[in-house]
Amino acid sequence: MVKEEKIKFVDGKGITRIETVPDQQKLDRHKNLEYYKDILYQCGKCGTCRTGYQEEGWFRVCPSGEFGKFEAYYLGGKNLISWGITSGRLDWTENLANIFYQCSVCLACIQQCQIPEIHNYAGEWLMAFREEAVKKGFGPMPEQKKYTDHISKEHNPYMEKHKDRTNWITSNIKQSPNAKLIYFVGCTTSYREKSVAIATAEILNSLQIDFRIFKDEQCCGSPVYMTGQTEKAKKIAETNVDFFKNEGIEKIITSCAGCYRTLKETYPKKFGLDHGIEILHLPEFIQEKLKNNEIKFNNNLNMKTTYHDPCHIGRHMGIYEPPREVLNSIPGIELIEMPRNKQNAWCCGSGGGVRSAFKDLSSFAANERIEEAKETTAEAIVSCCPFCLNQFKTNIKNDEIKTFDLSELINKAIKS
Repeated sequence: MVKEEKIKFVDGKGITRIETVPDQQKLDRHKNLEYYKDILYQCGKCGTCRTGYQEEGWFRVCPSGEFGKFEAYYLGGKNLISWGITSGRLDWTENLANIFYQCSVCLACIQQCQIPEIHNYAGEWLMAFREEAVKKGFGPMPEQKKYTDHISKEHNPYMEKHKDRTNWITSNIKQSPNAKLIYFVGCTTSYREKSVAIATAEILNSLQIDFRIFKDEQCCGSPVYMTGQTEKAKKIAETNVDFFKNEGIEKIITSCAGCYRTLKETYPKKFGLDHGIEILHLPEFIQEKLKNNEIKFNNNLNMKTTYHDPCHIGRHMGIYEPPREVLNSIPGIELIEMPRNKQNAWCCGSGGGVRSAFKDLSSFAANERIEEAKETTAEAIVSCCPFCLNQFKTNIKNDEIKTFDLSELINKAIKS
């Protein structure tokens, strides 16, 4: 007797053996690796995660894969390894964990994938794999353990003294001690890119915004969370949220992309800390002021620029237009886009703990982005992330191109 096949027309799928083509699954986010094990087989190993395509042609998207030159370093390979681990076909080893940590979690790969489940959820298990690696004792990397230890001691990953955190504040920066709005500065801005902190504070003063800065501000926990150390990161988050609530904070402005993502996304959605505070990245805040005609620019900057999308506010949070609208509103600024921009932007190579643990990979990614920026003939790379800014400054040679945070250009244009 011939077995009757279950074949019929399914809208959007054509004539289909319906039992072999499942409907797109709706999954929860921020779960453990085991939760995603049944979806990993959806990956078809087609290689779409390696490249993107525009009218100009094909382009590379994955710094880890392009540097490692082996399938395991691309998303398709990581999916296969994750499937092997969750199905019991592979055992945990240091080498497997090492592969997953050689990734900035920029998520350029999932932008290219056309399989809905991979496109929507692969970022979740890339992080979940790191969490599991920590639980199994294979993560984080030694350099990442060091900065986590220092965060617990001095509340920053840079081995700097906590008492020096606000040394950048000058006498001309005016604060309102009882303000319900705070400028959350962040560690990189406080210790490495102080010009961003000064520019942001001066902008708020110019706009006559009542704000304050916590002298006892602590790390938001992003570098701890992004390396899979979830429990430690959650404790940091709980301390910060308690502090915000005790101080009656209603709105937070950030100039750091990592702080923004962590406070707005990770705290409530991963850690369940629904703080109820409005979180705005500086470009969003300035965009709002521009729409209300509350900003007056006094200076023509006369500069050709190109904009680099930070992964934390771009692919992770969907903020693409506000920085561009602000940049285009500044007198004398000409914006020339790099071929890879917005959701297709090439990562600077500094996120996800890569810069601390895998310096060669980090420099490789930065140098490719710098070369792409130079090819636009722009005078400067502009970004909205102090970590990206510092990464470019570290890797740009012989002042071949300038680099600015958007806050610095806004401040230059506003000053009378």
